[in-house]
Amino acid sequence: MANLAAREGHPREAVTLVETAVLGVRGRETASLLTALYSRQAEALAILGDSAGCAAAISKTRTHVEHLQPGDEPSYLYWVGPATVTAGAGCCLLQLGKADQAVTLLEDGISLFNESFIRERVVFSIHLAEALAHPGPQRDLDAAARHGLAALELSQNLDSTLGTSLLRDLHRQMKPHAKVPAVGDFLAQARGLVAV
Repeated sequence: MANLAAREGHPREAVTLVETAVLGVRGRETASLLTALYSRQAEALAILGDSAGCAAAISKTRTHVEHLQPGDEPSYLYWVGPATVTAGAGCCLLQLGKADQAVTLLEDGISLFNESFIRERVVFSIHLAEALAHPGPQRDLDAAARHGLAALELSQNLDSTLGTSLLRDLHRQMKPHAKVPAVGDFLAQARGLVAV
């Protein structure tokens, strides 16, 4: 619910939902559950522009992910691990306008995912492309286009509304740079997706 609230433009509600959930699981919490909850809180706080609160939530995710006990964790939280924590922290920094700091975390997080995490690799590759396309010292439009193309290729065998939506957003962000050959290639290959 917190994830949905944050994505639908209600980040304060998302923070409250996470705080309520943390209280509600007291005595039954697991490392993966707390990691997932604080990850959602970090995302919501980033949307709110609360850098200090976001950093504190990210710190909690890092603490809890170090204590994962694979055999004792709920199976529905299979996706929680160092890769999601690292890449998620990069997304938070990107949301906070710190694209230059986000790039390294996104690259590191993506490299930690195994091949079976296609959806996560698509989503975080798109965010990495966004970070690389933002103005700043990290800007590299060729690399942004490369990551956009990689996400586009991975998404061919994936039915993900989120991935499709993020690719459309990336297409819009990259459109002003169409004269860069690599960007033009990405835009051409993504055109069919955007037209749908």
